[in-house]
Amino acid sequence: MENDMTQLAALDFELPSRNVRPLRTRLRAVLLGCGTVNSGVLDGLAEMSGAVEVSAVVTRRPRPGKDGRTAWLTDIRDAFDTGPDLVIDGLPDCPAAEKALELAVERGIHVVSANKAVIARRPDLEVRARRKGTRFVYSAAVGGGVPVLETVIRLTSAGERIARVRGVLNGTSNFVLGLLEQGTGFDEAIAAAQAAGFAEADPSADIDGLDAAAKLALIARKAFAFAPDAASIPAQSLLSLDPGQVCGARENGLRYRQLAELTRLEDGTIDARVSLTALPEDHPLARPENEENTVEIVCESGLKVVLHGKGAGRSPTAGAVLADIRDLVEAGEV
Repeated sequence: MENDMTQLAALDFELPSRNVRPLRTRLRAVLLGCGTVNSGVLDGLAEMSGAVEVSAVVTRRPRPGKDGRTAWLTDIRDAFDTGPDLVIDGLPDCPAAEKALELAVERGIHVVSANKAVIARRPDLEVRARRKGTRFVYSAAVGGGVPVLETVIRLTSAGERIARVRGVLNGTSNFVLGLLEQGTGFDEAIAAAQAAGFAEADPSADIDGLDAAAKLALIARKAFAFAPDAASIPAQSLLSLDPGQVCGARENGLRYRQLAELTRLEDGTIDARVSLTALPEDHPLARPENEENTVEIVCESGLKVVLHGKGAGRSPTAGAVLADIRDLVEAGEV
């Protein structure tokens, strides 16, 4: 699963943070997108106006009636020409998002992103940002309001050696499985997840396990200083389950969950996979409901940490982005 880029990235993920250049007193920020996540971020930044000024917001279509000191633009380069210190990425996985993050890194702009697909696919962006002394952080890309990456970093910084990480990392799949347990049809369950704001118009990344695989790739960077190719992680699709199979399991005290797992093997290699597993209903990883996530982190010392909370939706994801921004502000000369 390793290539030259992966090996290089794994080395650089272990570099200390002291090489990061300090932030200036008041950050000028550009928001990429103003959908579910970044609309919440924008509201939160209004309470941080003394530390962060939003110089521009990039949207796909013009937003008439938007005025004031914030420019509402449709061209990413025009937004970057406003001279931002920070880019806040709330775009979906798309070529524009990838090009924007490349440009931000190239120009030496700090990045906060929730875009797990692009970040997982491009470990070199984080490597290049670190070499330039700029921050490239993405806590919101894994777990929404559940502090998965933050906890992994704290554990490894304290000298713990992580043996395994596994959990329910995709709120959409969990929401759909919950409805299937109640006898709802697959198409109806997907539509309900979309109506609730958990599933995208194209839900395939969630349903096919690709979203969870991308999150595993990001966890592996922090837990094992290793950047696996998310596309090569085996993932089982919810479409491989019959709705009656899910109902039957529930009647027998079992609950199907989309489990994402990372395991350090005896030879030092890392096994990563996303599978559909029927767990006893009293198992901690069977308990998350709807958009909730639960993650279990096991260390070689025997320490076990279980995290639980909302992993999808506007408030938890925007909250995680804002927490990353606050961390950057507190790390600067403010």
